[in-house]
Amino acid sequence: MGDTHTRLLILGGGFGGLYTALELEKRLARDPDVEITLVNCENCMVLVHSGPVILPELSERLGRYAQKRLAKRGVEIRLNVRVTGVTDEGVQLSDGTTITTKTVVWTAGTAPNPLLGALPCKTDRGRLVTNEFLEVPDHPGVWAVGDCALIPDRKTGQAYPPTAQHAVRQGRVLGRNIAAAVRGGRKRPFVFSTLGELATIGRRTGVANILGINFSGFVAWWLWRSIYLSKLPRTEKKLRVAIDWTLDLLFSKDLVQFSTFRSPTISGPGDSH
Repeated sequence: MGDTHTRLLILGGGFGGLYTALELEKRLARDPDVEITLVNCENCMVLVHSGPVILPELSERLGRYAQKRLAKRGVEIRLNVRVTGVTDEGVQLSDGTTITTKTVVWTAGTAPNPLLGALPCKTDRGRLVTNEFLEVPDHPGVWAVGDCALIPDRKTGQAYPPTAQHAVRQGRVLGRNIAAAVRGGRKRPFVFSTLGELATIGRRTGVANILGINFSGFVAWWLWRSIYLSKLPRTEKKLRVAIDWTLDLLFSKDLVQFSTFRSPTISGPGDSH
């Protein structure tokens, strides 16, 4: 297959790739110094995803809805392709296509710290395998939670996803279990059902899955903002953010660019000219 030239290439169709594409699109649309816009520039921004639909954390229907919204803004989406090589000139894909670009943003997931691989513990894809009590088997007194841990879900038989809503609750259970181990009490298994996932796709539009119920459009966007506002600490902070979001509904955001200049150097008596 032939080469394709593009200015901006985003690798990964999860939340990170989606938000990156949205922010870049807003930058191109609002900055008067940028000469290109996505709607009149072919292949200006391409998002590459290895799966059949973006946002795999949500349902397929919500992922396809997000794809349509991005396509309307001029973002080209390549599905079911993986990266096979990256060079100074561009990125090679598994379908034989080479996308020539100078700007590549990698959002295709993260990996646990390589330090975990050096530990004498059982790992799975780099994460420490634990039991339901967050203990590392065969290593008394060793516990693991968060992104570094592979914690089994008794309901599904799979591992819990490494998300913040799980990690926060794992930390609470871990604290109680460590205290129980020291005092000789009863340890609690970690059991939690995902509350939901939300994502904003800009322009007062979003996608959400709350307790198994799908939302899209303005309702999902409003839910996303309301939930995040409720999670902010202190009433003063919530009030400031609420006012800022309200003004954002009426006025466009200001883009500020700071330019740095190197001050001229002063040559000493012994310096050559």
